[in-house]
Amino acid sequence: MSRLPRTFDAPVKLTPKQANIYCWGFQPEARFRDAVCGRRFGKTFLGKAEMRRAARLAAEWGVSVEDEIWYCAPTFKQAKRVFWRRLKQAIPLSWRESRPNETECSIVLKSGHVMRCVGLDNYDDLRGSGLFFALVDEWADCKYAAWEEVLRPMLSTCQYTVPGIGLRKGGHALRIGTPKGFNHCYDTFKDGQPGGEPDHKSWQYTSLQGGNVPAEELEAAKRKMDPRTFRQEYDAGFESYSGVIYYTFNREDCRTTSRIEPGEAIHIGMDFNVMKMAAVVYVVREGLPLALYEFHKVRDTPEMIEKIQARFVGHSITVYPDASGQNTSSKNASESDLSLLRKAGFTVVVDSTNPGVKDRINSVNAMFLNTYGERRLKVNIDQCPQLTMCLERQTYTDKGEPDKDPKKGHDHMNDAAGYFIAKRYPIKTRNATSEPLRM
Repeated sequence: MSRLPRTFDAPVKLTPKQANIYCWGFQPEARFRDAVCGRRFGKTFLGKAEMRRAARLAAEWGVSVEDEIWYCAPTFKQAKRVFWRRLKQAIPLSWRESRPNETECSIVLKSGHVMRCVGLDNYDDLRGSGLFFALVDEWADCKYAAWEEVLRPMLSTCQYTVPGIGLRKGGHALRIGTPKGFNHCYDTFKDGQPGGEPDHKSWQYTSLQGGNVPAEELEAAKRKMDPRTFRQEYDAGFESYSGVIYYTFNREDCRTTSRIEPGEAIHIGMDFNVMKMAAVVYVVREGLPLALYEFHKVRDTPEMIEKIQARFVGHSITVYPDASGQNTSSKNASESDLSLLRKAGFTVVVDSTNPGVKDRINSVNAMFLNTYGERRLKVNIDQCPQLTMCLERQTYTDKGEPDKDPKKGHDHMNDAAGYFIAKRYPIKTRNATSEPLRM
């Protein structure tokens, strides 16, 4: 094993909060670090600096080449998409023994050490080597068993000599991400707080504290997001995802008595299910949606078309259908179903895949109530009794997922309602520039 070639290392440019996390790296009292951060905090940029430092220290401290350096994400696909290109940017050509392995997403250094991007979805396949450093991204979304059964034991056998200090044992880890309820991310965060584990240290920083998101962007996000989601995503707060899913809806504050007017353009969110097709009919007034009619327990697409045409003569109709619902021919919304809607004279707005379940739920909750207390989505309770009941009754399971129990059937109408909202009123954030400190 040899030292890495001398190369010019520009000062690491980090924001003050990033620097707090970075400066505690590879200290015995902070062997396991947990950083709970809001969105756009700069986790990826910090990760590049962490991985580059780990490569340099592995060579300088005489770490065995059997102890590798890993970037870990919930899935390999995510690890490759998010960090592989950035890892190659972080490691100078002069440090590399050979070309990066694009298939395995690995780099062999001239010191003999191996750096990898790995996914923790199939964590049993990762056993074998030791670890000097593991950067675990989106920790709340990773499987805890991957840490407990694989990563933690792999960090146990590493040993090395720190010049001027002596022999040390045990690899290091930084787990970083945005919270997702009170799961293992919360547990390990608490381990790093005062009174916790002696070799753990943790931080909790909001997006604003990160220094990369301007205040005006956060104000815009507050208008787009419901309070609970904003607290979790931007304030890095631990929020309980249990109980009713659409917690921002209530009959009193979200009620409208408006009706669909003759000739008014209508927008229909539609969920495909055999014998259980559901649709929610909206109008848009002054830029905001009103849910004013519904169809439920419709047999199939032809019957749904008949009902819509009979009820809404003289209206322009735009349909926002389920991209992956069940129908009589397959598990997917077949092209024939979409063609039937188009042949009926409807405008069809559909992506190749449905929006993420979490994104759809967050969009609907935010329209019912945003962080400023504004209610931008109203429902005619009398004309949409099934939708009202489903909004009030669909809950999360013990695993924090939406309950789709077919005996209850609360999901179909809510899904239909959400397809239109997620398409027309999505929660979007834009990247912001930053002026990081020179460290």
